[in-house]
Amino acid sequence: MSGPPRVNVSVYDRCAPGYDPHVAYFRTFGRRLVDLAAPAPGERVLDVAAGRGACLFPAAERVGPGGRVDGVDLSPAMVAHLAADIEAGGTANAWAARMDAQALTVPESSYDVVLCAFALFVMPDPGAAVDGFRRALRPGGRCAVSVPSMTLVPGDVEEVREVFRSYAERSGSPVFRRRIYGVDPGALLEAAGFTDVRAREETARFVFRDTAAWWEWTWSTGIRSFYEHLPADLLEELRRELFALLAPLETPDGLPPGTERPRFATARRPEADG
Repeated sequence: MSGPPRVNVSVYDRCAPGYDPHVAYFRTFGRRLVDLAAPAPGERVLDVAAGRGACLFPAAERVGPGGRVDGVDLSPAMVAHLAADIEAGGTANAWAARMDAQALTVPESSYDVVLCAFALFVMPDPGAAVDGFRRALRPGGRCAVSVPSMTLVPGDVEEVREVFRSYAERSGSPVFRRRIYGVDPGALLEAAGFTDVRAREETARFVFRDTAAWWEWTWSTGIRSFYEHLPADLLEELRRELFALLAPLETPDGLPPGTERPRFATARRPEADG
């Protein structure tokens, strides 16, 4: 790795046991990324930064018993939970291992498809990771990546994002500064020498049943790094301020929908490459 990650790996270890509760945020976008990559029966897929399998399991369904999906993640706890989920679900064509996305140790030209969902934006050197994706693919193989555009907030209440930014400034934390969401996945693929690059932005909306559910969900994401950076009294002050903004918006049907506009990009390793 070329420097300290924006979000420490141990944060994801602590996220792993209760990952993605309430709204299936990562699972929704993971399945969409797999749809865009369209792995075929019998193909071999590498899922980089696999987490709890948001991409791995739908990809395993697509490639079928004649194919294989290898999921790798830098977080030991994520890998352990993913391996347990694979075994518990009887997913015989999937495997999980610990590996650094920026220094992949898989054999060159060994995969038909590489997937990487919602991870490039927290890597210190996403370009190195994408270079590794190309090496892992056979010539003509496909790559599909995604990045989020912003913090998911019920009702898209901008005051909530301003509160986060205010506390980030007060604490000196880099999390929630706008620049961490500035990764252009299409440009990264082009810079790595991929061809047939296609980028798109899509929209999805998520409804949390109440403010407590949203607060719990944020703890299962990289936002946890920000929370853990705060002194206990400041964290509680932040929580109270956020609840004061959102709790009045609660209805019997839940909070107003929050909007996420992730950016997706697909591409191919050139047929003549390597």
